[in-house]
Amino acid sequence: MALYRITPAARGMQWLKAAIGMVDRNPRGLLMVSLAFIIIGQLPSLFGSLQQLAELLMFVVLMIGPALAGGLMHAIAEAEAGRPVSLGQLFEAFRRPGRLLPMLVLGMLTVLALLLLVFAAEKVLGPDNIALLVKIGSQQLQPDEATMEQLAQPLLRFLMLATVIAFVLFTGLFFAVPRVLFDGRPPLAAFLESFAACAANVLPLTVYGLAFVALMFVAVLVFAVLSLLLGLLGKLGAALGFVLYLAWLTLVVLVSTSGNYLAWRDVFGHTQSDPAVPHHTGIEV
Repeated sequence: MALYRITPAARGMQWLKAAIGMVDRNPRGLLMVSLAFIIIGQLPSLFGSLQQLAELLMFVVLMIGPALAGGLMHAIAEAEAGRPVSLGQLFEAFRRPGRLLPMLVLGMLTVLALLLLVFAAEKVLGPDNIALLVKIGSQQLQPDEATMEQLAQPLLRFLMLATVIAFVLFTGLFFAVPRVLFDGRPPLAAFLESFAACAANVLPLTVYGLAFVALMFVAVLVFAVLSLLLGLLGKLGAALGFVLYLAWLTLVVLVSTSGNYLAWRDVFGHTQSDPAVPHHTGIEV
């Protein structure tokens, strides 16, 4: 029997509403942990001029990414339970016995997915088309009609393949991260269970995803208008725009991770939030 619940479509909207409301549980603490999560993720870009160091940092960030995502969920669970939130909770997977290695296995799956994307790009696009895309992206080349026709078909095939790879990774990790951290499940088993749980709850997850995308679309429009207005202020406006962008991104990370946490808690039958006590099974249906 399945260890997860099949929830109605309306639950997706409830997850999003509750995720937005989660910010009020402990705004200062949760926003601080979310911001730290973002900063760690951006570390490789700070060393772009040092390619080898940037690549090493990217590998490390990808490897510990699921562990940090689980730590953010732990902070959310603490806030929901009315307990204090601290920056150290972001590293909960590093401190909780038996959790770091399984989380690193999930991180390795992320690295493998990235390597698969690189391999797919080389095979589907080819080195010549990749070189063209690099030149276009760096504005060294203005593409003409012939160049676009050359790139169109292989680029479309690669984007379709990349979408499939990203979907498989996202679906597998969606419930796997909280299952490993809170439920103590083995990483590969949790990854496969996440597929099954997502497939069984495709309706509420679709509602949640569409509502979240619609909310982000409105937020992007508002952000774009504010950025244009701030652009009139010159350097001061640019600085304020960056702060505004960082605040927006922090909220996006917090709300999306809260939705992920709430979906896990609902689908796997956890009615009380107590991250200090690992759960080992869900509710059989």
